[in-house]
Amino acid sequence: MNDVSVEYAHIYTNQKIGDEHRLSLRRLGEIRRNLTEHKRSYSLVIMVDDYSFPDPTFDYDKFINWLAQNGHRPDVVIKESSLRETCDELLEIITDGTLQDDLKRYVREKKYPCSLFIAAWYLLRLGHLKSDIFDVANQAKTLVNILPTSFKPYEAKGLNIIKNTPFFEAVNDIQYEFLDGRSID
Repeated sequence: MNDVSVEYAHIYTNQKIGDEHRLSLRRLGEIRRNLTEHKRSYSLVIMVDDYSFPDPTFDYDKFINWLAQNGHRPDVVIKESSLRETCDELLEIITDGTLQDDLKRYVREKKYPCSLFIAAWYLLRLGHLKSDIFDVANQAKTLVNILPTSFKPYEAKGLNIIKNTPFFEAVNDIQYEFLDGRSID
């Protein structure tokens, strides 16, 4: 298990590489230097949002090559849509009945909300949930998420879900580096 799992350069499939991704890489470079200096092990992870605004023409290879050319090849790239099974597992362990019912209804009537994907993704990275799509070798004791400031409301909802699971203490292992930047709302 790594000391830290660092998420960076979050991108939607209908989005092009832009300033927020460049800012993310700059901040990632600083974080990596600090982790190396303090001899902390880490994994680099990216979740590509292919669910909220699906675009089948998104070029994963081009994106990963761009990251590698900039010195930050990810250890893991996950498609958000591949987390649905993990979200279903998470729905079953939510301890607040009202929250659980509301989320199940939302999934049934609309789609999986961002907050549920966030909670499942973080619990997976921390090793509290398991899935074949995420190798245990990439799990970590703590998370650092480099995200645009505009993600804060969704992140708060995701953390609230985690607080209402048997793994409620995991919220203490999640850190953020919020960057001014644009995201798709």
